[in-house]
Amino acid sequence: MGILKLKNTLRDICRKQDEIITPIFRFVWSLIVFMSVQKMFGYNSLANKPEVNILLAVLAALLPDGFMFFMVGVISALHSFSVSIEVGAVFIVLFTIIYCVYIRFFPKYTYAVMLVPVFYVLNIPFAAPIIIALIAGLSGLVPAVCGAAFYYFTKCAAEVYRLLATEDPENEIEAIKQITTVFVGNKEMYTVMIIFAITIGVTAVLAKFSYPFAMYIAIVAGTIMNIIGSIIAGAIVGQDVDVNLVLIGSIVGIVLALIVRFGQGMLDYKHTQRVQFEDDDYYYYVKAVPKIDSEKAKKPGVKSDSKNESKNDSGREAVKNEPVRN
Repeated sequence: MGILKLKNTLRDICRKQDEIITPIFRFVWSLIVFMSVQKMFGYNSLANKPEVNILLAVLAALLPDGFMFFMVGVISALHSFSVSIEVGAVFIVLFTIIYCVYIRFFPKYTYAVMLVPVFYVLNIPFAAPIIIALIAGLSGLVPAVCGAAFYYFTKCAAEVYRLLATEDPENEIEAIKQITTVFVGNKEMYTVMIIFAITIGVTAVLAKFSYPFAMYIAIVAGTIMNIIGSIIAGAIVGQDVDVNLVLIGSIVGIVLALIVRFGQGMLDYKHTQRVQFEDDDYYYYVKAVPKIDSEKAKKPGVKSDSKNESKNDSGREAVKNEPVRN
């Protein structure tokens, strides 16, 4: 209860100071993203300047999410063209595809695209699918896969840069081969994509069920599938996966997922209520699970779990939130 009280206090502060705190969080996240891009590329002297990253993070904190995503593409393009014109051209095609998919289908999940590369920089990539599934659900699958493609392009750019730095004709030929086959035959990338798809799919589907502790079961099942998925994907693609990296990422993922779940609200399954009501067109069955809230302490003499409340009042409250139609 002490932790819940602290959480509620922080929540109230964030609500009252939303105009200040939200831009601060957005600035910190944007700065982490731009610094991660610099870490993955780092070939352009202008884009490597800290003041450029700070300025872009400030603008991203004040402007819509699409601005940050677009500037990530601009900065990455500068780095790519600094490696070679061919690498830059390939990146433009890749980013255009990702951007079109993002704008058309998943405009709310920019963070899912960039969370994967950021977690790769932190060396915990397999924590990403569990977090993305918990927050975005199945809608986070495509952005997560796009994030993996973005990261593996940076690995290809690094290899091309290394080959071209020697000024050896044979290495230049090998660099061109690397560019032309950046996404063809990249077994490691496809293995990671399959793992992400399996983990996000299982976690998101289980989290949607209404049985008690569904969220926590989904987190545990997603963690298990993250590990099993690495074996399945490795067998399908024929690519070995670093088991230690998967285990560490899975453990970090489950810890972060529980923290996220706690922030979203702990559910009080002991006081679950079921109500039913009807209107002219539908008959409604509603299952309501209250959130544990230290500020809403039970008053003496009042039963908070009463099941004899007015069905009409309960029905109107359920409809106001999100009715379940059957």
